[in-house]
Amino acid sequence: MHTYALYQDPLHGEHLVISGHEIGMDMVPEKADISDPILLRHVLCLIIIVHNFFHLILCCRQIKLCKRSNAPPLQLDGTMSPDAFEASKNKQLHTSYLEVFDLVLDTAYSCLDMYLSTLAYIWKMTVEWYGYADDIWLNVTFMAMFSTYLVIRMLPSLFYEKLVLDPKFKVDPEKSPPLVGMICALAFIVVLLQIAIIPLTAIFMALQELNVWYCILLVWLIVVGTSLVILGFVGIFGVPCIGKSRKMEDSDIDDELRDVLESFDFPGRVYLVHTFHVGRPTAWVMGCFCCLRLDIHDNLKLNRGLASDDLDSGEVGAGLKDDQLAAFVAHQLAHWHLRHVAKTLALIWLNLVIYLVLFGLCYKWQTLYSSAGFTTLYPKTVGFWLVYKYLMPIYHDISTWIVFFFIRHFEYAADAYVVRWGYGPPMRAALLKLFADDIEFPSVDHWYLMWHRLRPSMLQRIENLQRLYKTHTVSRISLI
Repeated sequence: MHTYALYQDPLHGEHLVISGHEIGMDMVPEKADISDPILLRHVLCLIIIVHNFFHLILCCRQIKLCKRSNAPPLQLDGTMSPDAFEASKNKQLHTSYLEVFDLVLDTAYSCLDMYLSTLAYIWKMTVEWYGYADDIWLNVTFMAMFSTYLVIRMLPSLFYEKLVLDPKFKVDPEKSPPLVGMICALAFIVVLLQIAIIPLTAIFMALQELNVWYCILLVWLIVVGTSLVILGFVGIFGVPCIGKSRKMEDSDIDDELRDVLESFDFPGRVYLVHTFHVGRPTAWVMGCFCCLRLDIHDNLKLNRGLASDDLDSGEVGAGLKDDQLAAFVAHQLAHWHLRHVAKTLALIWLNLVIYLVLFGLCYKWQTLYSSAGFTTLYPKTVGFWLVYKYLMPIYHDISTWIVFFFIRHFEYAADAYVVRWGYGPPMRAALLKLFADDIEFPSVDHWYLMWHRLRPSMLQRIENLQRLYKTHTVSRISLI
């Protein structure tokens, strides 16, 4: 048995040579047919331009809304000060301008990658350096170089954020990582990607040996099975990386919370999670069937359930009072009672199987590789990027709107459920209190929200609660 170094001895085997027709930088199609790689290249770039231009319009709508907002909304009277509003407005403008820059940059990169055959050039370099290596090693090397290229593409966005946006919007240097630190983080990401690429590339290439439809079924079953295993695991053990869980005994549960648990006839266990760091206050019902638990993060409770002397000055007064906490838990139990987790998983699984079927139909399309500058010899793994980046954006926009629509309306349905049980006023107070503890820009453009926010804005939820009280008329269209 012979062993060879990873670089492959150049005296061993036959050198691989790329042959066949390359379209290079040709711009004029030979025929007006989608099977023509030059025409397909134009179509793929047009898809990217239309997709990114659409999201650019959404970001500009959000920027326009921010600029014309000069004071907190009336619903937040007494909750949000003018100074806090200005700070949140600057933060939102910072985020939106960065999104706009990233979209423009992505459009330029994506089109240049097609017209300059950037991926084909990286593949050609790989073959020139490792022409004696086997197929797996060539694909691993190509993915290592390609992933490094993708990380390097992030540098202009990083420089724009740190050198232009941060000074413009007066970002506190102590609350934002420095430019040098971010560059070092990107270097670490490059190293981390190289470690992950070897097993992932081997798995992808092994899956390619199967029939494409068997491969799709296998991937879908693996995703579904993994999600069910994770759901069962967190139902038993929770999420250990968030904090240490302690089961709440009957003496630890106040009267308001006990009434909620009894009203919903919750069969699972109740845990208080002592978070390792002060994250977003929340509670959730996790698990399925007999493996069911309610996790309440300690920062959701007023003063984390501790004496004021044991807290930092910034944590004093944060959290919900007992009646507000009970209403918030009732909202989470309403999600469980209405089976929103199961419905969301079913929606994601259905979206995934449609995506995989479309992916399977496009993945073996030779013209797709030719349009990117490849010949008949191309890396097997590059198809995942070409299909995802150039063929799927329109489907991704459609599926995102559908999934986000249902998840937002699950929130409205849970709010309606707690209103029927009489927890409407404390639920509204809880939303306002959580907003006051972690202030963000309150107004979100309606169209921007539909594609960029998984949940409705806090103002939308308050308006929906007012509609449910029948004290305020709200357009149904505003809640889409």
